Amino acid sequence: LEKQQKEQYKQQKEQERKQKQSEKEEKRKLKQEQREEKRKQRQEQGRDSSSSDSESESESSEAKSSDDEEIKQQKSIRKQIRIKREEHRITKKQQKEEKKKQQEIEKHQHKLEKEEKRKQKQLEKEEKRKHKQEQKEEKRKQRQEQGSLKNNKNNKKNKDKNKKRLT
Repeated sequence: LEKQQKEQYKQQKEQERKQKQSEKEEKRKLKQEQREEKRKQRQEQGRDSSSSDSESESESSEAKSSDDEEIKQQKSIRKQIRIKREEHRITKKQQKEEKKKQQEIEKHQHKLEKEEKRKQKQLEKEEKRKHKQEQKEEKRKQRQEQGSLKNNKNNKKNKDKNKKRLT
């Protein structure tokens, strides 16, 4: 899209340049015709050829200075266009860099969030593991206590039996 816009911009500028060129050429021809017409009128009015020549020379120098002025204007316009293009290029470059920085920041932020989630999951896992371990330990202690109670009862029974045997 950007290339297409640049191409359109170039084509538009080229058309404008051609149009200005043709307008300039038209003006030049018109001025030339007017000068010729004036020269003919002066000749018809009886002016001699020498004064006519000097006047046509001054007119041609006027035309030349007019052309020089137009050339200066065109150079100035081209310079302004170049400056605008350069400013536009710099602006685009800055925008691109800012976008890249923003993407880097977002990427880093995403990475941090991911790492935080991972740590949180690990903590939760560890908590569950500890809880299970505590439950297992509790059950083991309970079994052990029950076992020792049973043992105590059995021991007592056995002692009683032994006493009875002995007596």
